[in-house]
Amino acid sequence: MKSNRHVEMDLGPDWTVKMAWPEEGDIQGGPIAVLIEPSDPQAYPAGGISSTVLRSVDFRAAMAKLRSQLANADRWRRRSDEYEAGRIERIRDALAKGISPEYLALLSSAYVSRVNSGQAKPVEHLAEDIGKSLQTIRGHLWRARKEGLLTGSAGRKGGQLTPEASAILSRIVPNAPQEVRPPSSQ
Repeated sequence: MKSNRHVEMDLGPDWTVKMAWPEEGDIQGGPIAVLIEPSDPQAYPAGGISSTVLRSVDFRAAMAKLRSQLANADRWRRRSDEYEAGRIERIRDALAKGISPEYLALLSSAYVSRVNSGQAKPVEHLAEDIGKSLQTIRGHLWRARKEGLLTGSAGRKGGQLTPEASAILSRIVPNAPQEVRPPSSQ
């Protein structure tokens, strides 16, 4: 089931049910797909799926679990958006004081985070968010690599923060999360 709006629940010790709702729109109704599988794919329960197994599917509990998952995802998204807005503000403030190791570490951290999250064109988006040209931000990331704050080679997407950059970030943003990830949907 390829839906982000899905619920998986156990039906006793032998069976698992997976339910999916549409990606968009209201979730007032029931699921659009239901899949019942053995809990252990190597050992199918004797007799297969029975009417007793089917009656044990709790649609109300699945709907409650889905609503809880969606609420948690919304809370995480809001916290992540707030953190990212604060991060961009810290980068702008640091840049206003000049191109320092603190600025380069903050910029590198935002860049690595965006690359690791799979954002398309992370340098372009950073440039737009910070209010600088694409070439300027590319040059600053090149300088971060040259100064030993970011691994990787210029012109290639990705890299990692060096221990030196991590130490700078720990000093200037002491309560920052190490990595912001969404909660599991399971």
